[in-house]
Amino acid sequence: MHRYFLDKAIEGRLVLTSEQPVYHHLVRVRRAKVGSQAEFVDPSQRLVVGKLLDLNADQAVIEVQEELEQKVELPVQVTVIVSPVKNDRTDWFIQKATELGVDRIVLTKMARTVVDWGKQEAKKIARFEKIALNAAEQSHRLKVPEIIMEDYATALTEEKDQGLVAWEESAKEGEQAQLLKTAKRLADGQRLAILFGPEGGLSATEIKQLEEHGFRPAGLGPRILRAETAPLYALAALSTVWDLEEGR
Repeated sequence: MHRYFLDKAIEGRLVLTSEQPVYHHLVRVRRAKVGSQAEFVDPSQRLVVGKLLDLNADQAVIEVQEELEQKVELPVQVTVIVSPVKNDRTDWFIQKATELGVDRIVLTKMARTVVDWGKQEAKKIARFEKIALNAAEQSHRLKVPEIIMEDYATALTEEKDQGLVAWEESAKEGEQAQLLKTAKRLADGQRLAILFGPEGGLSATEIKQLEEHGFRPAGLGPRILRAETAPLYALAALSTVWDLEEGR
């Protein structure tokens, strides 16, 4: 059953107007008819099954059939701070990070960032938001991750209970426990921020600055990962600890 995200609270009946993207997809793309059902999620993460009760060229009326209880979000809110990368690799990263449960994606320019979107920045963010929305619907999440672009100094002050920076030098030195130790230290509802460097890596100066802002260096194993792959490795590892371990 397809899932849609709404921008208003769900009450007894939902009225979708023809100007809304949800109406367009439900009626014109999926060709729903009276009696068709779909899942709907509101901003409070309330999930319901709705049945198409009435349909015309101007609006669709949805009647709530039942409320569902699902636990699909990661118990800890993960903010991933990354540098934009070349070509369409940022698109791919956002899609996969959404599927893996990221809560917030912060794009920022670091010392060795080579991508500069310039006047295209707003257009890029709008594209990323659409990619995240589609991925959240497909993976049946209860929220769409927030995606923002901010300057590096602001990114360093992102709200967090624990902070990590993925650093290949930590892996080379044999450090391999910080990610898992931090994951197990966090309680449900807390926030973890993880920063990943650009394609050229992070400088020693940046690492020192990050440590001063509460980001501890963490290795991600012995292999060298691409800039867009490293965050997905970390999200998958965190999901293993939080979603699959007994007793969480």
